[in-house]
Amino acid sequence: MTGVIILAVAGVLFLVFSYFVYLGRTIRTTQIRKIVTHDELLQQTIHEMEQLIAYASSNSIALDKQHLEAVVEAQRAGKSITSAQEVAFWTSASSISKAASPVTIESLDASSWKHRESASALAARKYRIRTLVTLVALLIFQVYWLVGATVTSDLQQVRGRLEKLQTENQTLSVERGKLKEEDPEYSAKDRQLEADRSAFEDKLWIERVSAAADFEVLKNWNVAKGLFLASRTDVTPAATSMPSNPSQPQNTPAEPPKPPDFFLWVFTQPNVEEFQTAQITLTALLKYILPILYGALGASAYIVRSLATEIKEHTYSLESTVRYELRFYLGAVAGLSIAWFTSEPKSAETAGILQSLSPLALAFLAGYSVELLFSLLDRLVSAFSGPEPKRIP
Repeated sequence: MTGVIILAVAGVLFLVFSYFVYLGRTIRTTQIRKIVTHDELLQQTIHEMEQLIAYASSNSIALDKQHLEAVVEAQRAGKSITSAQEVAFWTSASSISKAASPVTIESLDASSWKHRESASALAARKYRIRTLVTLVALLIFQVYWLVGATVTSDLQQVRGRLEKLQTENQTLSVERGKLKEEDPEYSAKDRQLEADRSAFEDKLWIERVSAAADFEVLKNWNVAKGLFLASRTDVTPAATSMPSNPSQPQNTPAEPPKPPDFFLWVFTQPNVEEFQTAQITLTALLKYILPILYGALGASAYIVRSLATEIKEHTYSLESTVRYELRFYLGAVAGLSIAWFTSEPKSAETAGILQSLSPLALAFLAGYSVELLFSLLDRLVSAFSGPEPKRIP
């Protein structure tokens, strides 16, 4: 099993694990509603209004004295409450709830420590762990992509320099052919050509060693080769060997390389196969995996920031969990959609690392501000679809 398959399976398991954690928390924290009598509902509401009044008093929220008296009278009356007192209580309860808004009795219950931990503390820990796991997964894939992009970009540069050295070799050969022993400056020119040839050989050696090292790193990096290309034979890419001629007998030496191919010995068929599969892996990472992770990380950042504000202001409720769960997955979808709109062929070929980071930054922003992206998509769809036809009565 290759490393990419393992990482992909780990990502799927993480999403499944997150779903079951969320499902388990929901089952444990959500109270099952049951049918209650009128008196039980009234007494429960009175108790809830007392909680809201206590919160308003501790947070300097002004309440009407008349509403407070109505709640106190209803509480003291108990089951002997009159119709007038009950009407006054329900009217006061509506006013008190409006004054304490956006704080509700559900948000106060979520912030209370009825058990070992409050619901808001559990949610904070859950999304903190999810954000950390998403960040670690993103760093793993980002560093993996960076190493592959750096090596493939360096190999492209090495190939360009080898082609320039080929032209330089032709120039040196022409100069050597023009040199005549009858020339009075033959000795000086010969020494200069030998020095140039020695410098040329040094540069050629450096480039070949650099290319061989890059291909060795690329071979160890390219764990996805078995996923895209199934090799029937175990071929080890040799850095400086020429591919054999199929039409030539095995007991005869290989034909010498042609002059145009002399400087590209290192780019053998197995090495080129490694290079091409590496580009496929980089394209998959850049267009699919990284944008999804950046979008999920942006959504996680928004969730943690909003959750901290809600906990501070006592506005977090169990319904917020559903909203945050949906936002997390919408953030991943938004990151992927941004990659569709901003992907360019030159990015897939790793023409420049900095050029490829802009779509990823947009994917993070799309995950953080999901509403903005989907509102733009709604406007785009409405612009092309036009106004709805009027119905004829």
